[in-house]
Amino acid sequence: MNAKIEGESEGFLKIYVEDNKGAKHDLTVHNTSGIEYHSCDEIANNPALRTREECERVDQTRRYARWHVYRERGYDTVPPTENPDRLMAALLGSATLSETAFEEQFGDLEERLQQHYDGSSVDLPFPDADPDDAIVYQKDVYLEPDPIKLEPPVLEQFLGRFEGDPDSPALDDGDIPLDQMDDLEFEIEAVSGIHTLHNDGQGTEQTDYGEQPLDREPDVRIELMAFDPASVDSFQHYIVSHLAYQIRDRFLLMGVKPPVPFRAQGWGTYEGFQCQKFCSLYDEYWSSEATIQSWEPW
Repeated sequence: MNAKIEGESEGFLKIYVEDNKGAKHDLTVHNTSGIEYHSCDEIANNPALRTREECERVDQTRRYARWHVYRERGYDTVPPTENPDRLMAALLGSATLSETAFEEQFGDLEERLQQHYDGSSVDLPFPDADPDDAIVYQKDVYLEPDPIKLEPPVLEQFLGRFEGDPDSPALDDGDIPLDQMDDLEFEIEAVSGIHTLHNDGQGTEQTDYGEQPLDREPDVRIELMAFDPASVDSFQHYIVSHLAYQIRDRFLLMGVKPPVPFRAQGWGTYEGFQCQKFCSLYDEYWSSEATIQSWEPW
């Protein structure tokens, strides 16, 4: 992906993006409301006339354009829960929680997951839902200070720890160099109630939202497919790894090869799972059992 900002006027930025197949896209991005215009001669402007892969290439381009404007001009153009800088801040904030503090913030999520496997009745907010259907539990995270106010950006500072070592291993539960991250301190200000997403496998999705504690957009959304939390050594480490996999997905969905520390397999975003499962531009990075042919999201 290559991008160039040609000009800016009254909050509107003209940006040209060349996607991974060489198609040239003409976009206008507003500094607060996102994509205002998008055209590409090589791909039909009518989504109904595109292939699945063409639709995804258009989506990659739009995501990358917002990211490029954010990083080049500092505007908050990336949807909050999709921003790798916010995700990195949440990863650090979650990793440094004490066991007691983590339990206070995320214990209800672990308990909800356990209900699917410990013989408890699973109370779903949808009358026709089956606990064996695809169920994703979500929990929003609010951070302080604001992660996107940091300069240089938090993810850039983190990746700076790996400079000079291009073969650094992928980030894993115990591989976060917290002793080197004292200058990147983030706290979890609040978390939401639990949201429940149900997919019936027939193309219908529905979401029941839990309580939102603050009157602003959350920074990050934890989203876990129902699994047995007893199958992992530490639920806290699982959440930290999940956030690393989310960072991986957000780069892939922008058409960008993830930074080396995040080239690891595991459950990241629900959107990433859908794209990797049903679009040939991606391998199945969400699965720890899949064979990865390439980290390039073609």
